[in-house]
Amino acid sequence: MNFTQLLQVIALTALVTLGLALLVVRLRAVLRGWLHRRLSPRYLKPLGVRHRAARQEPRND
Repeated sequence: MNFTQLLQVIALTALVTLGLALLVVRLRAVLRGWLHRRLSPRYLKPLGVRHRAARQEPRND
């Protein structure tokens, strides 16, 4: 394999990788849209650390 063929293989690999990455991004967006249409809003809340609201003591003035 000479240098020109090696460059062609590298370029082809880069194009295929880019194409697959764009396909995955598109499929993810389609899946997310489908889930938003199918699921009720309570299942679409973001996950993470939940904090309780601080209780405020009544003021006795």
